[in-house]
This record gives sequence, C-alpha cells and structure tokens, in this order.
Amino acid sequence: MKSPLESGSWHDFDEVLSTQDLAANALKEGRGGVFFARNQTLGRGRFGREWISSPGESLTMSMAFLAYADHPRPYLVGMTVAVAAAAVLRCEVAWPNDLVADGGKLGGILTELIPDDQGRRIPIVGIGVNLNERSFPPEIAGIATSLALYNGGHYDPRAMGEAIVARLAKLPEPSAWKDLAPAWELFDHTPGKRYVTADGQEATGLGIGPEGQLLCSIKGETATIMAADAVFGVGE
Repeated sequence: MKSPLESGSWHDFDEVLSTQDLAANALKEGRGGVFFARNQTLGRGRFGREWISSPGESLTMSMAFLAYADHPRPYLVGMTVAVAAAAVLRCEVAWPNDLVADGGKLGGILTELIPDDQGRRIPIVGIGVNLNERSFPPEIAGIATSLALYNGGHYDPRAMGEAIVARLAKLPEPSAWKDLAPAWELFDHTPGKRYVTADGQEATGLGIGPEGQLLCSIKGETATIMAADAVFGVGE
C-alpha cells in the first residue's frame, strides 16, 4: 500500500479540534500527508460520535491519501490501515473499523471522502487509539480499553503513529478484498460480534464477503451490509 507520505509531509500539532478537519483543509490547497496531534479536543468516530481522548495518552492522527483519489472502493483503504494498526498494536480488528483487545475497544479507524483542490475525492483515514489511559469516563468505562491496560507499559503516541505508517508498505494495494483478506484474517474479530443496522435490527457477524462487506445473521437469515451503510457495534 502507498504511504500518505509519498504525496505529503508529516505535520505535528500540540492541540487541535480534529485531525480529520486539518487534513480536509489541507486538501483544499492540494496537500496530503499525515496530520498528528498530541491532543485532540473534538475528535469524532463513525456517524459523528465523539472520540474521547486525553493529552498525551492517545494516538490521534489522520492520513490524506492523494494516491487513492477517486478510489472505487475507498472503504478498502481504511480497512488496510486497520490491518496495519492491528499488526503494530498486536490487537484484533472487527469489521469495518474497530481495533479490539480482550473484547474491549482499543481504538477505531474513520474513513471520509473529501474533495481536494481539483475536485477529486480523497480518502482521509483517521486513527484514534487508547494508549496509556488507565481509566475512562463512566459512559465508556465498560467497553473501552487501552494498550497499557491490555499489554502493560507506556507508549509514545508519535512513535506508534510512525510505526503504523511504516507498516503500510508491507500490505497489498487496497484494490480488491481478495488481496487484503489473508492479512485481515490474521487479526479478525468479526465473527460473533453484535451489530445494529440502520433500521434498528440486531445482527451477529458471521464473517466478511468477497467485496469486503459484512456477512451477518439477522433473525436467523443471512444478510450482507456494505461498509458505507449505517451499522455499528452494540455498546460502542
């Protein structure tokens, strides 16, 4: 997979509202790269959910992939980044964007398509990972975990971000699910995971289909859901 640094620089910030917004603004000037923040005060996940983080305790960064402008399957770009993160963090991945450790949510990947200065749709992939937190707010305490809680130790956010970016070069081009599937399956935590669909139905993950879609069971019937559709894990 091509690195975001092939078409841009690494940008460091002490505190920002959102690294996703920083990357989106840079695209208006034709700039890509990696946008890393030591503290993010208005981070977001899928469906506009708030991402809660503490200064220096989390990895918060976004990557603008100019090399994948107008990509026909942009969700595969995000899923490939998720595999790179899982390999570095030594955790699991659950379709389409969760990083999981011991059943707790360690972090997540957010892929958004943003127009650049030429009107091309550019995948911006955000990463949020709990690294050094030892406790969490009551609203997420039952579902969140951190690398420190899971694996012990203390982690430098920038070093972890650099390692994930470097790992991308070892992964296949995100052109087809069949190319990514062998790497994803090494870390897959999708089977058995519970989801809720856009219309409120509960689903249980079975695996991933030939196009990278979720295969799940809804009321005993097998269904498929694409990554762009509104679906989320129970308790997230």
